[in-house]
Amino acid sequence: MLGLVLHRFIKLAITIASVIIFILSSLSIVGYQFIANIVWKDEVVRRQTHLDRSKKIFILLLVTILRIVAPSRIRITTENKSIAKGTFMRDVQTGGITSKLARNSVIISNHQIYTDWVFLWWLTYTGNLAGNVYIMLKKSLESIPIMGYGMKNYKFIFMNRRWEKDKVNMANRFEEMDLNARGIGSLAQKTNSEISQIHWPYSLILFPEGTNLSANTRSKSDFYAEKINRTFLKNVLLPRITGLRFSLLCLRESCEVVYDATIGYSGVKKDEYGQDIYRLGNIFLRGQAPKIVDIHLRAFKLSEIPIDDDEMFTEWLFRVWREKDELLDTFYAKGSFDLDPDLNHTVVGWCTIKTSEMLLIVTLPLLLAFMVVYSISKHFLRIFT
Repeated sequence: MLGLVLHRFIKLAITIASVIIFILSSLSIVGYQFIANIVWKDEVVRRQTHLDRSKKIFILLLVTILRIVAPSRIRITTENKSIAKGTFMRDVQTGGITSKLARNSVIISNHQIYTDWVFLWWLTYTGNLAGNVYIMLKKSLESIPIMGYGMKNYKFIFMNRRWEKDKVNMANRFEEMDLNARGIGSLAQKTNSEISQIHWPYSLILFPEGTNLSANTRSKSDFYAEKINRTFLKNVLLPRITGLRFSLLCLRESCEVVYDATIGYSGVKKDEYGQDIYRLGNIFLRGQAPKIVDIHLRAFKLSEIPIDDDEMFTEWLFRVWREKDELLDTFYAKGSFDLDPDLNHTVVGWCTIKTSEMLLIVTLPLLLAFMVVYSISKHFLRIFT
């Protein structure tokens, strides 16, 4: 009995500490951005370097908290014919994974739970690209106090769900990303020779389904599939065509590869929904996380994707999603994607970061809190003495 009480107390203490670390670290990140925007206002390259660093720090923060309260192992399988062996490797020092991802890429994936993007963002971290991630978010999130300011500094793309507005917003952001990736944008700084420029990589994470898989969204997806005379999908939602195709058209000059990710979570059965089991509160407050996250990756060169023809692109994307659906059939039946080891490569490791980075994330906000408490205490002591 005493052991159970102690266990619950420790778990509660860890949760409270994690919440405090998240709040203080988030405030520190936004403060860092604010200082960078003021100090390096006229030095665009240096300012962007610091803002990208703040973006990386945020995913370090999220992974640190997950590692403490809800640790998960990641099992990555890659298709040999499109992704070379050795692209992903186990990091012996951290127990995590390292990779050699393309510098400019679009990552597409099925969408099951709200933290899908955290695992995909961490995936870019393994390739030292965590500071160059771009994701699409609801417009309403832009208005969140403090956090909204931080996300705008990350240059995330806020969507109105009205295509005419979103199209302009996306075009502007993608043009900026594309030109900077090619070394001819506003962030390209010419050297004395005026030949060499700075090239800024990007990893654009997209969920073509547009929302999480749930009973409600599946019903809507099935209704739409029937309307356009398409086969019902059992484990994924019907993907949306317009946004992805537009993204690839805008980035065609710089995008090296499209990574197709299929994610499966242990603990979720075929007729269950991941979002009902692994809610944000369950993960971050109760420590309820999947023991293993399976991610299958394959890669498409842009030349292999018919982006210039709307009809052909639609057929291509629906085929990709049917194959994803079949892959998840196997996952739910066997607990893994059960792929041919001669045709695929598998790497397993923790969703984690370097120990030095984790210590930095944990100690800095605590140091900040100590300094604040010390300053307040010192102020009151002066008043009453």
